[in-house]
Amino acid sequence: MTVDLRRAPLVAVRGVDLRAPERDLWADETAIHDRLIATWPGLDQAAWRLPGAAPSDAGGPDWSLAEHVGHLVDWQELAIDYTRRALDTGTWPRDEDYAGGDFDRFNEARRDPWRTIARDELLGRFAASRPRLLALAADIGAETIRTDAVWSWIYLTLHGHYLDHLGIIEAWTSSLLQRQADGDPFVEDPRPVDHAAFVAADAVIEADLDAVLRTIPPDRWDGDPLTPGWSLRDHVGHLADWGDEGARVIEAHRPGQEWPADPDEGVDAWNERMVLAHRDESSGETIDRWGEARDRLRGSVARLSLDDLRSPDGWSWAYDCLYGHVRKHLAVIGPWAARLGWPAA
Repeated sequence: MTVDLRRAPLVAVRGVDLRAPERDLWADETAIHDRLIATWPGLDQAAWRLPGAAPSDAGGPDWSLAEHVGHLVDWQELAIDYTRRALDTGTWPRDEDYAGGDFDRFNEARRDPWRTIARDELLGRFAASRPRLLALAADIGAETIRTDAVWSWIYLTLHGHYLDHLGIIEAWTSSLLQRQADGDPFVEDPRPVDHAAFVAADAVIEADLDAVLRTIPPDRWDGDPLTPGWSLRDHVGHLADWGDEGARVIEAHRPGQEWPADPDEGVDAWNERMVLAHRDESSGETIDRWGEARDRLRGSVARLSLDDLRSPDGWSWAYDCLYGHVRKHLAVIGPWAARLGWPAA
């Protein structure tokens, strides 16, 4: 039976002999790489720093997602150097070259800068180091890579390494994405100290959404449901619906007045009615409507006093109709979009 490396349970993938001569080394690497990089799209930057992904094997504090991915990058960059030397000299490293063979201690000492590096810089280094290492590996050749002298130094810094960490990363990112979809801000108090901080935080999340949406072809906006009964266009249209509603409420609010509650018909009924009302839109029209609603809401928030913005009700109408809302939907849209280009199962 063929095991789909992208979709099968990890226990089944680990049962495949990826060193077997009949395996396509490069296709296997691509599949497991695809699986790895589909675990984090849509995840808020703050979530990358949270400890708890896994305990340290060397007695240090728990590792975060940023440190795990940084560890993969670190070894890819190390492998680029030692593979280049091996191609020139024919000599591969020894375990003893790394903290006397104590890899746990070696890795623990290299957790900086991964704990502090910006998420996008970290992912940029991951994206840059992999093709450089693959190009060197191609010069070695798949048959030589499978030999005892080379296998652990190439396979275990590419898809073997991804596979080792997927057991942690898949479970951890899945739990973080669910928390994000449920509204967890990943910080003790997400309210900004001033309007400029609100604008900056909104810009980061909006850029994340834009980066995901730009990868999705127009014909997939109304394809298979993203969530039961809702397409991607429905999700983005829903953001626009609440953007307009939030702007309407904030524009009507006067200092000292009570804030209105949610729609009388109930949030779920209101959501369904609004989505159905815009089902005839094209994806382009939905994007334009979201852009107009977002800009209107931003303008409304800018006119609020800081006290109103930070008040429980004011914060709910501003944050939960703007980037707080986008965060929730990104947690669903991101992983879905990352898997769109996968080959059929």
